[in-house]
Amino acid sequence: MLFKVTFKLEGILIFSTEVRPMISRGNSMGSYISPLPYIHNYPIIYGIKGKTGEAYFVFPSMHESYYDERKSKGEKLNYTSVKEVLTNAKRGIGFYPFPAIPKKIVTSSFLMSAESWSYSLQTRMPTKNVFPRLTSYTAFMPESEFVSYLITDGKFRIPDWIRIGKKRWGIMRINAQPLEIRDVREEKQCVTSIPINVKDAEYFGYKVISYSKLLETPSLEEGIIGWATLEKCPEIVTKYERITLPIPEAFLNE
Repeated sequence: MLFKVTFKLEGILIFSTEVRPMISRGNSMGSYISPLPYIHNYPIIYGIKGKTGEAYFVFPSMHESYYDERKSKGEKLNYTSVKEVLTNAKRGIGFYPFPAIPKKIVTSSFLMSAESWSYSLQTRMPTKNVFPRLTSYTAFMPESEFVSYLITDGKFRIPDWIRIGKKRWGIMRINAQPLEIRDVREEKQCVTSIPINVKDAEYFGYKVISYSKLLETPSLEEGIIGWATLEKCPEIVTKYERITLPIPEAFLNE
């Protein structure tokens, strides 16, 4: 089953950030952190599976590597949770979400001082100790909405809520609308309807001709998010739209 999913933000979210110097009267005052309006599909996978945001942010691996392996120097991180979802999706089992794009954005800015790399506290000026320096954040606020597509095997139950942020941040309400598929045909040289995970598309057997990068994480294992042109892919005709996405073939055969 193919769903068009709206994620409605019910809490503050700082995600996929860019860091810039904050300048005031010619002097550097710290850093300015602003979010990118795109959400990687791996945190969405984590949220749908009910994994905690802390497993993504606090530990070195977002995919819950084994502790002994994390202690070994030079050893690659294991992306076990996501790999399991991708492997099952390739066989037409479970679910697979695509990256989310903005539909409605509400933002707010505020100053914070980091107490440690994984948690932060609101501060008042002046402060005695600031570590590392004052940081101005722009965050997504409640009422922001993001849109994506989600494919399932028809048996998987989509949760009503997910959390992709640390602590209580990034709580989202899911509104999943099933799409009435009227026809599926193969198209050549097709441009994706929304940004995709390039690495996932290649894993599902699609050849990516070119892509325009929107989001890249420090880990190459997570894949680049961007609009892509595929050598061929299914065009799914629904009642109101035509969708071209690298959906695992096993889902289409059901």
